[in-house]
Amino acid sequence: MMNRKFSFLSWRVWAVYAVLFAVSIPWYWPQEVGPLLLGMPLWAAVSVLGSALISAYTAWLLVKHWPDEEDDQA
Repeated sequence: MMNRKFSFLSWRVWAVYAVLFAVSIPWYWPQEVGPLLLGMPLWAAVSVLGSALISAYTAWLLVKHWPDEEDDQA
């Protein structure tokens, strides 16, 4: 059986994903281009950063909480 100490279906995991996706999807940015950051519009830079954070969070979840062989034997 899987240890219920931490579950990938936890509401905290999904809440973090919801916040990160809300930040990284540029639906709330105005239509005009606005300021540039590293040669790209600010909304694009925020989207790239949000995508990197989503990837890092997913990797952290998999490395830290992925069940291994020792968990299966217990």
